[in-house]
Amino acid sequence: MTEALSNVLQMTAAAASVILMGVCGVCLCARLTRVMRGQENASGLTKEPFQIPLPFREMALAAAAAVLSRLALYALAYGFYRAGGGTQSFAGSFEALWTHWDVRHYLGIAKDGYTSVGDERLRLVFFPLYPAVTRVFSVFTGGRLFMAGTLVSLLASGVCAALLYDLANMHLGRRGARLAVAYFLLNPMSVFLACAYTEALFIALTLAAICLLRRGHPWGAALCGMASALTRMPGVIVSGLFIITFLARISKEGIRVKAALRCLAQVGLVFCGLFIYWFINWAVTGDAMMYMTYQKENWYQEAGSFWASTANTVHYLIFTFGDDDWLFTWGFQLLAMGYIYVLLAAKQKKLPFDLAAYSFVYVAVVLAPTWLLSGARYLYALATLPLLQAKIFESRTAHTVGLSVCAALLVVFTWGYTIAIAVL
Repeated sequence: MTEALSNVLQMTAAAASVILMGVCGVCLCARLTRVMRGQENASGLTKEPFQIPLPFREMALAAAAAVLSRLALYALAYGFYRAGGGTQSFAGSFEALWTHWDVRHYLGIAKDGYTSVGDERLRLVFFPLYPAVTRVFSVFTGGRLFMAGTLVSLLASGVCAALLYDLANMHLGRRGARLAVAYFLLNPMSVFLACAYTEALFIALTLAAICLLRRGHPWGAALCGMASALTRMPGVIVSGLFIITFLARISKEGIRVKAALRCLAQVGLVFCGLFIYWFINWAVTGDAMMYMTYQKENWYQEAGSFWASTANTVHYLIFTFGDDDWLFTWGFQLLAMGYIYVLLAAKQKKLPFDLAAYSFVYVAVVLAPTWLLSGARYLYALATLPLLQAKIFESRTAHTVGLSVCAALLVVFTWGYTIAIAVL
């Protein structure tokens, strides 16, 4: 394929991403105007938080489904291992099958903390909460950090499913909540819920912040938002929900100094997670922004834009054709990007305004870094994605087909992560 044709395809993909995100952005601006005028409920709730019953039984079932489905993935991975000629027992092969890529960095931080010397200094780009929790849980695993990290992810995945059911039930009812949980657990990227990665903890904390805010506990929500920001950088985006809540009340209450200060304090509390991370950077290296230097020099990542990342993905999809990671890295990343752009443009109105705005900002932020390799995984951590997926079809048959495709891809990606070691 000629360079000229490649450039055309890159420009086309970038333009399409801008148009689709632009459509979503314009619609959200119009909705914000209605929210400010009191013509639209920002949270989408028709009842007061205390009037919404907590579906304990269904949440427990969702949590159980999350844990059991991850155990099934462990068994599936071992089946692939034995089919490929592996001879070790399940226990003997487990750690090797599931320890790849960032897992080693998180476990290294859990074991030794951060440092400013040697190759280990590069671990500073990884946020501290997940390895810290892993270190705490190692007390229950006899000091085995890998098992502790896996346990943290398993428990957090159960919390994710339970909280997702609660949130979806508020807005979509029981059928929609069940669909949302099914899409969440069958997403191909849900393989990372079974790994010692941050995804499960990050999503759980983000959902906890949203649900607590929904149920009238803004300070608890802000604390969870802070923990989310201490797990991964996009956690700070949760702060926007507090701003929207404040703006939505202006049409009824006017601008009150006390309410404005309370909102500012809650936003600041969320950002404390990031500030703590900056302080760790400063304490270890003397430079609060050293992680950005490491990201640029070793991962070629710096601030960019979602449209540039889209074009870059098309470029590498074309020029790495046939490589081992071609499908899992570039092919699926482009598919995930296109899917989320279309989903937001077409279905953002199905979400309450605050969650739709959160989704828009989250997507624009996580797809912005240059040399983006894990875009599909980052998009999976969008806590509101399963709600959008639950509303993408009205037909039960269409959902059955969609979930079947997701399940088939999850099987493939489980093999891709544990055996091919090509899923990032």
